[in-house]
Amino acid sequence: MSGQMRILFFIMTSIWLAVVATAQEPFFKIYEPGESFSNVNIELVYEDRNGQIWFGSDGGVFLFDGIYFQSFIKTDSSTNHVRSIYRDRGGRLWAGYADGSVFYLENKQLVQWLPEEGTPSAPVIGFAEDGEGRFWLATYGEGLYYMEGGRMHQIGPEEGLLGNDIYCLARDARGRMWVGTDAGISICWVENGQKSIHNLTREEGLPDDIVQAIVHANDTTTWIGTYDGWVVRYNPVEGTFSYLKKKSPFGPITSLEYFEEKEIWAGTERGGVYRYSLEENRWSHLKQGGHSKIFDLHKDIEGNIWVLSYDRGILSANRQFELIQHGLSNVQAILMDKENRLWVGSQDGLFRYHTRDDRFVRHLKGFSLNIISLYQDTFGNLLIGTFDKGLFYYRPSTGTVRQLTENDGITNNNILSIDGTGGKVWLATLGGVTEMNYDADPDREGTFRFRSLTRESGLGTNFIYKVFVDSKKRAWFGTDGKGISVLENGRIKNYPVAVHQHDGESGEKSIPLRAVYSITEDRRGHIWLSTKDAGIFEFDGTRFHHLTVKEGLREMEITSLATDANGQIIIVHPTGIDVLTPENKHLIYYDKDVGIENLDPHLNAICTDGFGNVWVAGQHTIVKYSALAEDLEIHPRTLLRNVSIFLEPVDFYHTNSFGCDQNNLIFDYVGLWYTDPDVVKYRYRLKGYDLDWIESKDRRATYSNLPPGRYTFEVMSTENDAWLDEPVVSYSFAIRPP
Repeated sequence: MSGQMRILFFIMTSIWLAVVATAQEPFFKIYEPGESFSNVNIELVYEDRNGQIWFGSDGGVFLFDGIYFQSFIKTDSSTNHVRSIYRDRGGRLWAGYADGSVFYLENKQLVQWLPEEGTPSAPVIGFAEDGEGRFWLATYGEGLYYMEGGRMHQIGPEEGLLGNDIYCLARDARGRMWVGTDAGISICWVENGQKSIHNLTREEGLPDDIVQAIVHANDTTTWIGTYDGWVVRYNPVEGTFSYLKKKSPFGPITSLEYFEEKEIWAGTERGGVYRYSLEENRWSHLKQGGHSKIFDLHKDIEGNIWVLSYDRGILSANRQFELIQHGLSNVQAILMDKENRLWVGSQDGLFRYHTRDDRFVRHLKGFSLNIISLYQDTFGNLLIGTFDKGLFYYRPSTGTVRQLTENDGITNNNILSIDGTGGKVWLATLGGVTEMNYDADPDREGTFRFRSLTRESGLGTNFIYKVFVDSKKRAWFGTDGKGISVLENGRIKNYPVAVHQHDGESGEKSIPLRAVYSITEDRRGHIWLSTKDAGIFEFDGTRFHHLTVKEGLREMEITSLATDANGQIIIVHPTGIDVLTPENKHLIYYDKDVGIENLDPHLNAICTDGFGNVWVAGQHTIVKYSALAEDLEIHPRTLLRNVSIFLEPVDFYHTNSFGCDQNNLIFDYVGLWYTDPDVVKYRYRLKGYDLDWIESKDRRATYSNLPPGRYTFEVMSTENDAWLDEPVVSYSFAIRPP
């Protein structure tokens, strides 16, 4: 009906197409210590203050740098079954063993600790230090010990400890030791020389006596895992317990890990790994974790989660990324709606992802739709932009559909992008922009009012790739050939040219923006835009800042941009995803090591959900990027591992002066970046000898026949292609004259 709105009704009485997908999970890598240790069970993982990952096994201690394992084995005939690892505030690394012995590392050798009172004869399952410098040991069989004044003191049932068999030890922010036992939790501390204990049992609200895992989240939240499969939250300030929706389906909890405000990971005795989503309030099983015993879980400083499994050994994944292998063809648009339902639009129509059975189910089967944009309005309706068939206004709960075309007031039937605020929506088309206004739910009683914005209205061109509404409710339009335009207070302003300046360069330059594919906004209110082949531009409202390969971009052709919950800019290009910190322009690259390969997404195959997670649909994979609340490390941790003179290691921590005949030096270093260790590059120089920095992929620098003088060896590492703000590690020394 020309000039009128056509109303179509479609009630979903049957489903005729479902596409099987893989479960939404992180991408896990598997590590093996080597053939010599193929029969070793890795049972605990520990991250020290330098960000190094250590493993404890029934065959010794292992240090892992992301590529190589280094083993530390006792030289006597006692057991090498490691039950605990800890680095103290003085930098010494400790290991507790199943036979009660305690060793520490000195000059890369294990040395037995022999206090006057001796060490326990029961397994040492944990270490900690309190705020006063006391050194604590937890055992399975002899309770709790602490070292003070050169003497060992024991805390057992006589002092009020709930049991001598301790499963776990966790220090809280106040320096108190929480220990899980067969009868509940004992919170222990020493004050004014007196041992103090506060117990938590069933009487206080624990659902189970046997506590095997404790994780402190913050001052008001401690997570507790029990033998009976319960995961409970305890508030130490209020002294109250709260329970998750239901207990873990597969019995005893062996370990816990917590991602702030997002989810709990639970390792189980015989069911693998379960995750409880705090956003969706439900448990899900991690298929890649198998169904065997999980020894340990650990969240590292990069946002990786480490899983130690009886069947599968050592696994790790970057928790920021989850993948769905979708099996759909040519996905062109994606949307996560307000009810946390995932929708995708393709050349074959509209599909919704069902998380329970990992399927994509087709909607609107009665229409042959080539979908290129998706949006959900204030009333919960889906606005579906198509190629050549205009806009479809769809209410999934009822199946009601309204089709809007040029005959109804749409500027053009090819709708490339949709965005809006309140009852106002803008459609980017091949013939300009359509502004839609409605005050009530149009599915029920309201009517649409249309306004066209074209070249005659002030737009630079009628070919519009992208529409984006910022925090000030201004509508920005990315055009084909004429840069960006902004609609504010009813007036259009065009920016066809970017007047910009590169860091470290004097003077301003002008560059035509031409085709703008994507637009987003950071938390400072700066507008970011991507171009066809000129990189990225930041606009602060006055001038532009240009980012290119020189500033670390991997590609000049950027497909899409989005902003996550932490205000970081997510950059999508054909080969991967990069994360940019707007304030300092630091970039982190992500690709195959988080499971992203051959992404090649369409321009509109990106969205941000209500939790600030960014979704990107590639040709075979849907990627969910979660902005973690944790303060994550953005640089590799550069460590100077070893200094050798004529191949003989020296104690470089305490030695920095050498004779004239000790002038052949080798420096060994590493940049720890467990997310993708192969990508790390190094820059080093010997001040007093080298004229400039030397770039290398090697982990060793060699200097021969150095003349007498004072030198400083400096090294840094990076995970990207820019050297902007990487921390420098240095070692100063002198070679004395004859």
